[in-house]
Amino acid sequence: MGSKKNSYITQGLILAVAGIVTRFIGLLYRIPLTNIVGSEGMGYYSTAYEVYNIALLVSTYSIPVAISKIISAKKAQGLERDVKRIFKVGLAFSSCVGLLASLVLFIFADTVAEWMGYPSAALPLKVLAPTIFVFSCMGVIRGLFQGLRNMVPTAVSQVVEQIVNAVVSVVCAVWFIDIVTDISKPSLGAAGGTAGTLAGAVAGLIFLILFMLFKKNRDEENDAADTLNTAGGSVSPIGKLLKLLIVTMVPIILSQTIYQLSGITDDFMFGRILGSKGIEESGRAVLFEAYANKYKWLYNLPVAVASAFGVSVVPVLSNAFAVKDTDGIKDKIRGTVKLNMMIAIPAAAGLSFFAGPIMKLFFDEGGDIAAKLLVWGGFAVVVFAYSTITNGVLQGINRLSVPVFHSGLSLIIHIPLLAVMLYFTDLNEYALMICNLIYALVVSVLNYLSIRKEIGYRQEVKRTFLIPALSSCIMGIAGRCLYGFLVYIGVHAHVGTVIAIVVCVPVYFVILIIFKGLSSEELSKLPFGDKLCKLFKKLRLLK
Repeated sequence: MGSKKNSYITQGLILAVAGIVTRFIGLLYRIPLTNIVGSEGMGYYSTAYEVYNIALLVSTYSIPVAISKIISAKKAQGLERDVKRIFKVGLAFSSCVGLLASLVLFIFADTVAEWMGYPSAALPLKVLAPTIFVFSCMGVIRGLFQGLRNMVPTAVSQVVEQIVNAVVSVVCAVWFIDIVTDISKPSLGAAGGTAGTLAGAVAGLIFLILFMLFKKNRDEENDAADTLNTAGGSVSPIGKLLKLLIVTMVPIILSQTIYQLSGITDDFMFGRILGSKGIEESGRAVLFEAYANKYKWLYNLPVAVASAFGVSVVPVLSNAFAVKDTDGIKDKIRGTVKLNMMIAIPAAAGLSFFAGPIMKLFFDEGGDIAAKLLVWGGFAVVVFAYSTITNGVLQGINRLSVPVFHSGLSLIIHIPLLAVMLYFTDLNEYALMICNLIYALVVSVLNYLSIRKEIGYRQEVKRTFLIPALSSCIMGIAGRCLYGFLVYIGVHAHVGTVIAIVVCVPVYFVILIIFKGLSSEELSKLPFGDKLCKLFKKLRLLK
């Protein structure tokens, strides 16, 4: 697996593991945080996050992808000195935009929270505001390393960021509630939670700065510091590089912003329409919390794998596109999509089959509502994973505006559909789940059609989707039967849930191999793949 040919898979897996770890930490700390601030407080916390995410996306969220794409292309063309200059230009530009966005969000936090229908979300929103500036600096450094195909600094900084976030969120939630008496406790608790996000971002930035300062003698291929000191090649004018950065960023910003708009639109319409139906702010917050804080967070846990590969595949495809290696592009798309679906499909099945036990394992309050959402909405893992990875593919082959159009078209379908469902039915949070699925499904289909049109790529279906789906269903049924048996013989439900899920993992891969959904060649490309091949061959599951 150490071959250069498949290094992007290794780098993607590094980011994927970090993404899963960070999201799992995020899930764990939300348990005590939810117990401290309650479902109402977490509703304000979720609303503040939706608004913050929009501000972050509009300002600096696209910086890592844009920087990595440009740097990868420059290296492929042998323009090493441009790498140093684009880093400096990106850092200056991003920090200025990030500072402005932080100030605007802080100043208008009360107005925005009132407009959203949740005035109590203003305080946590103000606490979140400075995080945008911190991320603007951190994103440039992450983008630099990603462009050099070294995902380790990004991965480690994400874990550091989330650990600090978890600790500070819980501590500050308790502290804020105890020391302040003239503000509602749910709002104070939510503000304490968002304080952890700010502290985590600062910790992640400090780690990345220290990494750049003390790791200058690493291998030039994998260390950004070496590249920053490279003297070879010509140098582009600052104005030209700034224009290139902006032109690269804008489509990514628009695509991600439109995607995030679906979330903030859901929040706004949910609050306003249900408010017009006579449901109080606290009641709306509890319902929205079950959807945003529990259901969405759980299905986004495995989607972290697709997000990681989406990040890692952009510089690789940009490099291949720069040298016109069409066959290489198709091969990398095929391998990345298959690996993602091999993980996303069983994850979706697992969440659906174990929705109730998982919610009881993690949450005491409001878990029943979220469990019902997860039973029917677990499919979100698959469609969001596929839409995420195909967005990265389109960005990598220089079709930056295509995901923007697809996200916009999907949003045009999403908004009126959600409005009709909220106004004329009592589906409430289920309407959010259904429209969320439709949004991602539309983007996925349109993305695939565009990739097929642009480079003639045709998606293999049987071994990429059908066999993993069948294997996942069998896995889910077997796992649920095991869980029922363990509970029947007196094992605690939480322990039975963990045991059954752990057993499901090898069961899925054995069934997948039996159905020939994974070849020895594909398995060997994964980390420790050669050892796994030998094991399965001894068991006569592989030839």
